[in-house]
Parts: sequence; structure tokens; C-alpha cells
Amino acid sequence: MRRVYLQKIKQHGSTCYIGKINPRDLVRVATKVGMSEAQDAQRPLNEKRVKDIAKYVGIENGILPSTLTIATKDHRFALKEYDASQGLFYIDFPETDDEFAQYLDAVDVMDGQHRLYSFLPEIRVIQDDAKFEIGFTMYFVPTLDERRKIFISCNEKQEKVSGNLLMWFKEKLNMLTSDEKTFYNIVAKLSNNYPLKGHIIMSAEKVKNGVKAKEVIAALKKAGVQDMAINGNPMTEDDKVKVICRYLSSWEKVVGFSFSSSPSKVAGAAIKMAGLRYMLFLLPTVWDRAITSRRAFDDAFIEETLKKFIASYGVEREFFFTGDENKMWFRDRTGVEQFANEGIIKLKALDTGNFNPLA
Repeated sequence: MRRVYLQKIKQHGSTCYIGKINPRDLVRVATKVGMSEAQDAQRPLNEKRVKDIAKYVGIENGILPSTLTIATKDHRFALKEYDASQGLFYIDFPETDDEFAQYLDAVDVMDGQHRLYSFLPEIRVIQDDAKFEIGFTMYFVPTLDERRKIFISCNEKQEKVSGNLLMWFKEKLNMLTSDEKTFYNIVAKLSNNYPLKGHIIMSAEKVKNGVKAKEVIAALKKAGVQDMAINGNPMTEDDKVKVICRYLSSWEKVVGFSFSSSPSKVAGAAIKMAGLRYMLFLLPTVWDRAITSRRAFDDAFIEETLKKFIASYGVEREFFFTGDENKMWFRDRTGVEQFANEGIIKLKALDTGNFNPLA
């Protein structure tokens, strides 16, 4: 056996102990929990999340700075004094396979189970000889009610960090996912160019009616902007930025709103993420129309296309995003995608020769 040293912590009438350990060892004494199984004082384990953390730690050299919260289930782990005057204690922890066999299921995880179970032998990616320790807070033999209260305390008051802010940090650390890398620079450039300048939230800044960079990236990917090409060759980032800016500027002119100014009567969903998502979904089809009709993708072509397109709905252009028949589509993502798919069909029909722009 070996000693694991613990520092005593007092909070009102509650006592716990803080230490550090190799998570590969700690997981060997933790309760065996099946993926997605209901638990008495925990949420079910999400297998995908466990594997994502394992990959993050093992391949991406990720760190896990926050401590786990664990509880002993019985008295096999006996707390011993080392220097009580300094609040320092220790437990004897198994080292050999025979010793570990005596401590099976000795510990429950009350908070941080996805982090700990990512070190299971059948899941972990990190090399066995890689130095890696994790902090833990240990409660000794709490009751089930106490465990549940501890779980609530660990989670109820936590404010989730914005995914948009996390992406901003990841970009600074060169840790973006492949999808984020594909679009991040494009969105950053859009945020500094008209018409979306000052409208895109790149980190956690406050922007009235602003749209989050993470959501813009998702919309660009969903729209298929990454596949837009010139003569079969992929477009450069700068070309894509130029095309998107020109295209969205034309929407502003045709409908009569502005992304950057105060909301107007005609803006409605247009300046919100739902409206921007809708416009971006249509962009590749408008681009393809310019290619098939051998027209320059300039203001005149885009505005002409949008005017014809909006006319096919039998609505005045300034009411396209605010009219009762259309605005219901912008209430959720499913509606936006359905409305956009219908719009793509209409755009493709503009060149059939059967379209009456006055209908």
C-alpha cells in the first residue's frame, strides 16, 4: 500500500478532504457504472462524452484542472492522521493487483464521473507512462441524501460557460476543431467588414441583436459554403468573404434593413440569427445561378435575383421577414431549414421560363 495525503477542509458543519492521484489508479477503485444506466445520485454516463475526454487528454494533451468529487462507500479507506495540527491526513491506497482487488467498488463519483471514467483501460487514449495527476475532493461514507445534496451543490450554482467564448479561447490556443478551423477566419473577417461589422459576437462581448460566431460557423457549414467553387477550384477565404458580404448587402438593399443599425419595422428576423441562417442557406443556390446563367456575381445580378425570388411569394419586399405568412418560419431552426429548402426550389425555378415575377 502507499500513502495518499489529504488536506482537511471545513465548510459549516461539513468536512471533506482534498488530495491528488493518478486517475488510472483511482478509476480502478471506483464503482463500475454502465453507460447510460440510471444512478442513485448522478446523471447517466454519456459514452460519447467519456470518449471525447479520453481523446482530448490523450491525443490533444488536454488538461483537467478542476477536481473530482468522490465519496467512500464503506470503511476500507480509513482516514489516518499525519499532522492533525496542520490539517494533514492520509489514506493507504492500493498498489498491487491483489491490493486493488480488495478495494473494488470502494468509491462513488459524485461529480466529474465523465472525466474519471475516461481513464478506464478500455477507453483511455493517454499513454500508460505519461505523467498525469488529477485533484479530488473526498467525503467519507456520506449517506445517500448527503451524496445527492453534494451533487446538487456541485452543479446547481454552476453557470455554463458560453460555447462561443470557449471557441474564442480555443482559437487563441490553436485547439479549434476541423469545422471551426474551416470557417473561423472567414467569420472573423466578416465581423470586420460591412455589412456584418459589429454584428458578430466573437467571444463574450455584449452586442444588441448580435449573432454568435459559433452559430454563424454552424450556418455556413450547414449551407455548404465550404463547397462553393470557381471553375471547379475551391474559393479562397477572401473570395468567400467578398461573396458573402456582397450577397448580404444586397439583401439589405432589396428588403430595406440594416444588420448594424437599430431594428426597423422591416428588419424582423432578418437581423437575428434565424434570418441570417436563412439567407446563408440560400447563398450557394444564388451562386450556382450566376454560374449557370453566366452572370457576374455583382450587386445588379444579386438584387435582380432576390427581387424575383421575393416576388414569387406574392409579398412586398419590405414585409418578407415580418409578414404574418413568413415570420412564423423563423421561430425555430426546423422552420428556418424548411423555409430555406422551399426557397431553394423557388430559386432554381427562376430560370425555367415559367416564372411570372408579377404573380
